[in-house]
Amino acid sequence: MLHALDGKLFYSILKSFNYKFDLIMHLSKRNFVLQYKGSVLGIFWSLIFPLFQLVTLMFVFGKVIPLDIPDYPAFVFAALLPWNWFINSVNSANGVFIRNRDLVRRPDFAPHMLLISDALTNLLTFLMAFPILMGLLIFYDRGVALSWLLLPLLVLIQGTLIVGLGLIFAIWNIFYRDVGHLVSLGLTILFWVTPVFYMPKWVDKDYHFLLVWNPMAIMVQNYRAILFYGETPDGGALLIGSLLSAMVLGLGYLLYHRRMHSVIDAI
Repeated sequence: MLHALDGKLFYSILKSFNYKFDLIMHLSKRNFVLQYKGSVLGIFWSLIFPLFQLVTLMFVFGKVIPLDIPDYPAFVFAALLPWNWFINSVNSANGVFIRNRDLVRRPDFAPHMLLISDALTNLLTFLMAFPILMGLLIFYDRGVALSWLLLPLLVLIQGTLIVGLGLIFAIWNIFYRDVGHLVSLGLTILFWVTPVFYMPKWVDKDYHFLLVWNPMAIMVQNYRAILFYGETPDGGALLIGSLLSAMVLGLGYLLYHRRMHSVIDAI
């Protein structure tokens, strides 16, 4: 009898997991299609935008204000792609419950899946531009290395951070509409204190804490270590990044658990 109950429980959990997985995949596909619907260039915008950013940074910090960093296009693009995944996901999270209020109000729907699907949608954009990065790395004789096997770990840690921040900002934005503007402002500041286009060693030692306790600075440096330098990431820094990401996700889930009923009423 006990074994039969255990089997039914396992089947019920597996069925629920499959349903949520299929729903998240469907939402991610829908988001990606809607993102470029009605556009002449369509999904090519997912490649044009990061390339435009790359060319701009190459011109500014290669010609106007030369930083003299070897193989600069590959150096900056290895950090720019994960940064774009982060900023696009966090910006999108601000209004995700408002944009999908009909789904959020459904009693059989778990609203947190919207944050996961948004993160996956922007991850797909990141992956679409990845072959360009591979081309740059090969062009500068920085081809595929064994360290690349650790890339899924970085994606998992960054995804944890993105979903956690997304939960926090999505909920706060329901009650305080200034949150969206503050998040955009904060992300602009964060870009300049994250070593996307410059070397971390250039940061003054008095402000080194901006790199130590900035999870995206940690992630960017580790992406660059794996992809650009072909090295294993700094274990200590990666541990700090993992703990910070887990803490953010924990805070996000706690806020989500406590305020979701109020969110449903508010929208």
